[in-house]
Amino acid sequence: MKKLFRLFFVIFSIFVLVSCGGNEGDSSQENGSDSDGNGASVSLRMLRDSGDKCYPEMAFDCITPNLVAMSFLIKNSKGEIIFKKSVDRNGLSNLIKKGLTGIKKAENATLIVSVFLGNDTNTVEWQGKVTSLNFENGKTTKATVLLYPTAPKKDEIEMPEKLITARFGHSATVLPDGRILVAGGFPSCGSNGKCVATETVEIIDMESGKVEMLANMTGKRAMHKAVTLNDGSILFIGGVQGFTSVQQTGEEAFKNYPALPYSQLIPVTTIEKYMPSYPKYNMRENSGIMAENKTETVPVSGNIPFMAFQSIFVKQTLNNEGENAAPIEVFLVGGVDENNQPSNKTYKFTITDSTSENGTVSVSDVTEFAETSSPMLLPAVAYNNGSILAVGGRPAGPAAATRDPEDETTDEETTDDETGDETGDETTEVSGKTGVVASIISESESKDIKADMSNNIFFANSIAVNNALYTLGGMPNQSGTLINSDQNGVIRKWDLNDGSFQTPANGNLLSSNDKNVAFAETLYNADKNQIILIGGTDAENFYQVINPTDLEDYRNSPSHKMSDKRIMPKASIVPAGKIGDRQILVITGGTSALDSSGSAVNTIKINLL
Repeated sequence: MKKLFRLFFVIFSIFVLVSCGGNEGDSSQENGSDSDGNGASVSLRMLRDSGDKCYPEMAFDCITPNLVAMSFLIKNSKGEIIFKKSVDRNGLSNLIKKGLTGIKKAENATLIVSVFLGNDTNTVEWQGKVTSLNFENGKTTKATVLLYPTAPKKDEIEMPEKLITARFGHSATVLPDGRILVAGGFPSCGSNGKCVATETVEIIDMESGKVEMLANMTGKRAMHKAVTLNDGSILFIGGVQGFTSVQQTGEEAFKNYPALPYSQLIPVTTIEKYMPSYPKYNMRENSGIMAENKTETVPVSGNIPFMAFQSIFVKQTLNNEGENAAPIEVFLVGGVDENNQPSNKTYKFTITDSTSENGTVSVSDVTEFAETSSPMLLPAVAYNNGSILAVGGRPAGPAAATRDPEDETTDEETTDDETGDETGDETTEVSGKTGVVASIISESESKDIKADMSNNIFFANSIAVNNALYTLGGMPNQSGTLINSDQNGVIRKWDLNDGSFQTPANGNLLSSNDKNVAFAETLYNADKNQIILIGGTDAENFYQVINPTDLEDYRNSPSHKMSDKRIMPKASIVPAGKIGDRQILVITGGTSALDSSGSAVNTIKINLL
């Protein structure tokens, strides 16, 4: 196998630079021809296919023995084919005499490289695409192409380069050109269990596989929201500067709440506009343009009440081009105020995106949307027709049994069984499992939702899909204590109209029953109508896929155990057509444990959806 690979490399690299991983700046990989000519110098890179035990430094070794042919296709900006070349194994030696030449002059062209294996010259096994290339007479156009498998693999595939800064609790935003902007998060946790956020930003070029560091944000930020604006810039909203996994003591616990094992520290009170004007790697190679990134704090009138333990929900209305067609609405739900007291307030402000006209964004004044009868810490949140549904993160025990505004119960004082404090006339004692678990919050009013649940859930993973809010796992509380129980793997589907919920007919679905499934990544694949849950506290290496219509989970494929553990990872979906014909799921970051024993993850994994 190694002999065949060396032979292939010697023949092919004369006109095509073959790079199988590592950093592109490594001189040992620079083996292409830079001579002038009406053609292209192409560098090929591959991903590690863990199923075949192929590592980046030997990835091409894995396919070379089965290589039957390769093809190069170039289309101009109109989609017309201006160059096409196919070679089989035996034809490689003839091609080196001519090189990849004879390409017509074109601007904004697309290069597609396809690999055929075995005896099948009709089925493409690996493929890569580079866009926005210019071909000029008398010049050699360089292109670094990352090859992707064309069919899904059993497990994730590792990209040839890693994050420069390993991190978790970050944001990972797909830019309009298919690159992924990774920002903030926590690089590590100290021996005291406290994790400090970073201000660093890096970008993943999905065409070339390059990972590069960009300019820093204006400040440290993690667990924030990232919103794409019409000009391709990113708005970073809220977040925190710190996080700790130290268990609260009884004295530190918030009133009427169980002692929490996780805490957010120091809210970020700014909104920042980040402009990643840095061109794609292949564009820079050919144009030499090295535009600087720009970032700036967005001016606001007054102070926005960002808090720790606050849920931020962003509602965007997009047109057919994927641009903001109306002001962006931002809701701030619950949290812990400046006096370290849980908040029952919901705030709202809007962001007007004028970036496509004059490059500016403007933020409205903040208004108090409504108050709920009980405070909330990191509730699961969804939006529906002018109202917010907020689920979980409520006080423990009888304090959670707040009065439904439609109840006709008399206003009388009751006493909290655990603290002995008078709860006032805003609560009524409810026995059994019934308690307030959710609120529907509309402007100037809120309605409590009572349900037959023994306890509330904290740190639940959630996602809003098709007029429903799904909560997946989380940590239930019972008698003022967060517990491990069979409820930790429960999936609930909440109706956004009335707050009612249903659970799967067969009970728990998550593969990690009896464990805390918190701080996982949750996203929705609209093309296949699937909810994907990745990682989590005690389910760190699980990749769970769920059908939201009937709450059926896919126990085997595509659900599986990942090759590494990831708590607070981030996953992004690159749309089909950007790189290949399929959607590409990109998993970044995470940590193996939420304390000083954990290690932040720097490997980047992909899955074809």
